[in-house]
This record gives sequence, structure tokens and C-alpha cells, in this order.
Amino acid sequence: MARFVKYLIIFALPLLLLLAAGEALVRHYPNSYSYKSQWMDRHAHSVQTLVMGASHIYYAVIPDSLAPATFNLSNVSQLYEYDWFLLSHYSDRLDRLRNLVLVVDDCAPFDAPMEQLPEDWYRCIYYRLYMGYDKHSLYSKYGFELSSYSTFRRKLMPAVRYAVSGQATLDCDSLGFGTAFGTPERFDSLAMQHDSDIAIERHRCKDWTMVEKNSDYLFKIAQWCQAHDVRLVLVTTPMWHGYTSKIDRQQLDAMYGLAQRCVDGYGAVYKDYMRDTRFQGTDFYDGDHLSRQGAEKFTRILRDEVGPF
Repeated sequence: MARFVKYLIIFALPLLLLLAAGEALVRHYPNSYSYKSQWMDRHAHSVQTLVMGASHIYYAVIPDSLAPATFNLSNVSQLYEYDWFLLSHYSDRLDRLRNLVLVVDDCAPFDAPMEQLPEDWYRCIYYRLYMGYDKHSLYSKYGFELSSYSTFRRKLMPAVRYAVSGQATLDCDSLGFGTAFGTPERFDSLAMQHDSDIAIERHRCKDWTMVEKNSDYLFKIAQWCQAHDVRLVLVTTPMWHGYTSKIDRQQLDAMYGLAQRCVDGYGAVYKDYMRDTRFQGTDFYDGDHLSRQGAEKFTRILRDEVGPF
């Protein structure tokens, strides 16, 4: 038995060392979470306008086109829970903050905890490792890139190349705007409708039990803004009409009701651009996200209609 254990250790040790080296390489490879955390650690004191929320605003607001001293702290699938964590985490350093721009969309009130989302649970790892959210232990599955093997494998070779060359491509620009969505060369309405149908089904609320908890996180943000004399600007970003026409009416009413409660209770500003007809065709990357072209247009409109920031 002792010999078996000895041989097992001899066999397993190289594999464990390889896995540990891979984990270290992937953690060292820059990503939007680590970049934004490091940027805020250095520059939070200078921020006057902060943009927060999930992908709808990550790909919609270009900070250097909106106003000086603006940073986009949003990320894909970022729930209000994580917005609240980040805001409270940097609270004592946001001494110049005057505006907080936060997205309100048709799925935000209903989002299940990220840990329960099969397509997004691994993002909890990033908030734990790179942004310091200690909701989970570092010794849990949320403390290791390896826990999500599919994403780990996808990032491993770029991480190796980065270790050799020192060059990496982020999914955001220097001020946090998401750069993964370009501008389509042409508009394909059939493909757009197909993508919209898939997104609508993915965002369709099947369980209303999370509304109260998500609302509470939003109200905490609104209350913080009110207490710190920060203008809270809630925005619903433009979406293609083939997407908006299929949103569940009750779900939409809940979204509008939540925004209105922030306006009435905390003095927030709410601007709804969901069905804005100024956005057409190649302004959209897919049914519910703007393209780079659309983001440039939206940022200008937001600056002109809601500013000055």
C-alpha cells in the first residue's frame, strides 16, 4: 500500500505542478476585471462620472466621449449585487464623484444569483480573484480559474503568449468601454431577428422570487448616491424593435416600476431609450446590444440630453 501511494504521488506531482503553473499563467494574463480593479485602485479619487451595470451599458457608453474624468466600471452580466459591492468597495475613494450612470434593463430585476446561472457562474471567479469580492472563500471553486475548465483552456495559450511577449488584447479600452462588439458591415434583419428571439427567451423571467433582492441592491445604490450628493442617472439603452416587440409586458412594467421608485424615492434621473427610433440597422450589434457605431451615437445623445456630466 505504501509503495502504491508513493508511485501515485510520483505520478501525480508533475501533473499538479503543470496545473499550478497553468493557474498562475492564466491569473497573470490581463482581463477586464483585473484591469478595472487596478485602474480604480490608482484613479478612483479622480473619477467624476462612473458608469456601471451589465453588458447593455458596457458596450454602450464610451467614457472619453461622454465627459472628462469618466470611467466605465461595468462588465458582462454584472448584477446589481456586484455594482453595489464595487461602489461600496471604492466609496471612501470616490470623493470627486458627481454622477453615477447605471443601466436598467428588462432582465436586471429578475436576475438569479450568478452562481445559479449555467452560462455565467464562472464570472464569480473573476470578482473573487481580481476585484476582491470575498463572498466566497479563496479555497472554494470560486477561488480558482481551473474550476471553469472550458474558459481556463480558452485563456491558457493567450496567457502563455503573454508571458513570452508581454502583449495582451483586452476586451475593453483604457477607460473601460467594451470593445468586443464592432460595427457590422451590413444589416441582416433575418439574422438580427434570430439573435433577438434567442436573447428574449434567455432573458424571459420564469421566477419572480429575486425581484425583491435585486431591487434592494439597486435601492442601496440609490440611497448611497442621495447621501453623497451624487446624481444617479438610470438609463435603458436602445434595443432593436424586433427584440422590444417581444418583451413580456409584465416584465417590462416591473422594470419601469423599479426605475420610477428610484426617481420618486431617491431623486434619480431616468432616461428610457429602449425604443428610440434614432437607432437603426448597423447601430446594433445584436437585438439588445449596440454596435460601436451605435455606442458612439448613444454616448453623444446621453451627453447632450442628460449632461453636463
